[in-house]
Amino acid sequence: MEREEERPAYGLQVVVRETGIRPDTLRAWERRYGLPRPHRTPGGHRLYSRRDIEMIRWLLARQAEGMRIQQAIALWRALEAAGQDPLRGMPVSPPPREMGPASMEALRQAWVEAVLNFNEEEADRVWSQALALYSVEQVCIGLGIAGMIEVGERWYRGTATVQQEHFASALVSRRLHAMIAATPPPIRPERILVAGPPQEIHALPGLLITLLLRRHGWIVVDLGADVPFVQMEEALEATRPHLIVMTAQTLYTAATLADAAEFIRRRGIRFAFGGRIFQRYPEARRYIWGHYLGDRWEEVPQQVLGILMGSDSPPTLSLPTEYLEALRRYRLHRPQIEFRLAQQAGEEFRTLQELDLDLVSPDRMLEASLRLGVVELTRGEMRWLADFFRYHQLPLPALRSVLLGYAAGLRQIADPGDPLARLASILEEEASDLQ
Repeated sequence: MEREEERPAYGLQVVVRETGIRPDTLRAWERRYGLPRPHRTPGGHRLYSRRDIEMIRWLLARQAEGMRIQQAIALWRALEAAGQDPLRGMPVSPPPREMGPASMEALRQAWVEAVLNFNEEEADRVWSQALALYSVEQVCIGLGIAGMIEVGERWYRGTATVQQEHFASALVSRRLHAMIAATPPPIRPERILVAGPPQEIHALPGLLITLLLRRHGWIVVDLGADVPFVQMEEALEATRPHLIVMTAQTLYTAATLADAAEFIRRRGIRFAFGGRIFQRYPEARRYIWGHYLGDRWEEVPQQVLGILMGSDSPPTLSLPTEYLEALRRYRLHRPQIEFRLAQQAGEEFRTLQELDLDLVSPDRMLEASLRLGVVELTRGEMRWLADFFRYHQLPLPALRSVLLGYAAGLRQIADPGDPLARLASILEEEASDLQ
């Protein structure tokens, strides 16, 4: 793997684009300090390796922290002389506030305001300004993804519309697609398949992972969001991937991701997963087979490298029998529960259905918490839903009636102390706070 990282494959323009360094500065470093040491073609053109690029970014990061370039290079050489890899011991990305007159936070706020005003020209101008100050990774994560999270939070609180969110998503998607198309040819032999689990409608996380991995030299096939198992089977046959990566953003799609992990495990392929829902609820990872990618996007390439280089399979924790049985009973009786709910709380139930909450509806949350083996996950989701009602000035009594209706239905099919009984108690407790 180190030989692949040290293979000279990138011209000067690629290095400048990926690091932001000026060509004359880079040549001065090479001439004065002997770092980096690019390969020379017979025609005299410089070719840099992936490690050269990461070295340049590392040196720039040390400068942003206040070091002179002579000190940064001396530190690099001292770490190497001590048998340490500098790239593993200190962060590559410099602190955003040190990199230019406009902080990432200020740029992100300017971009968010532009997209909320449907001002595409201004949004593009801010994005281009960010690229002049920061690395591609920092812009995509700190501006694109973080900006989308902020727009989504504003929608949740009722201060942004779904149309504004879709507009912002389209702009980020366009940028990510353009950057993916501009990545150099792969230099690593492994093929990685990126896909969204069934029902997962958010495509941006998969696009970002595709970009990060392609910029580190891997062959990446992105299947997009919401990939059914049948289509996944066809893709596996066609691509023969060494690793499959999936992300989930909601509790329900964390559960479909868990099913996808089992589907992949039976086929003997490495599997890795991530997503915001697993940062919010770390306990949701417990019964998912595969390697967790961590909480930071910047770490994904290094995590993937470790997975591909390792020979150990991730530990497998089977979903407890009591949860499997509770999930089976819930799925079997859910139509009857919802039929009785529609009769007893008809108007309130219709109010909830008309909101078209889909993946965050109570029935989906209940099923997901059973599939993931942690009933307490439902409590956090119900509070999220209650706050959504408050922010949007929706009728809390309607939500209360629906939660109590589901609780009553669960009581009818529960055994004392089993997960269904505990779920019913959680719903009753949360409904009591909606008085």
